[in-house]
Amino acid sequence: MKHRQDGAGILTSLTETDGLLEFAEEVTAIEPGARVGFLSYAALIG
Repeated sequence: MKHRQDGAGILTSLTETDGLLEFAEEVTAIEPGARVGFLSYAALIG
């Protein structure tokens, strides 16, 4: 689900999430139900 606020200056869209999605640079849209990579903050830190 997309965060309710977005933009380059909105840090809460990162701090209120559990991780990052990982997909190819050329991807411009992701269909609902599509498989994408997920990097959890917990896995990145520890």
